[in-house]
Amino acid sequence: MYFKKTCTILLTVIALSSLFISTSCADSKNIDNTDSGITVGMPEPDKIVPTKDELIKNLNDNGYSVKTFDKILDTDISGERVYAEKGKKYIDICYGLSNSDAETLFKRYEEYKSGDYYIIAQNGNYVYAVSDKKTFKISGFESTDNVGQQYIHE
Repeated sequence: MYFKKTCTILLTVIALSSLFISTSCADSKNIDNTDSGITVGMPEPDKIVPTKDELIKNLNDNGYSVKTFDKILDTDISGERVYAEKGKKYIDICYGLSNSDAETLFKRYEEYKSGDYYIIAQNGNYVYAVSDKKTFKISGFESTDNVGQQYIHE
């Protein structure tokens, strides 16, 4: 009788733990969480990444030197690039990328400034590298939620 009660309690704990773990994973915002092609619980990059105009205004208002480019680095990738710096602080972000171009460009950014960054990310069709949390916030980002891949150095 004691063995049955112990097994029942143990199985209940395991079942509840499994339920908790699967619920926690479903809430994660940095994994590809799809079911039958429908995105479930994923953030929308357009709501996470500031618009180009908002980004430029925020950076100019905070004394950053801002440059825009139609060419992205030394590639044939089409899109728009904004690079801003203030002393050793910077943001380098690309807009208007296709998914495959964003993935390709992220591979280039992975080696960005030899790891001297706070965050690099491919977030949907955006790719960016930001030197520090303050510049990240000033730029207009409100979250590090990501649909894609990213590295964050704390």
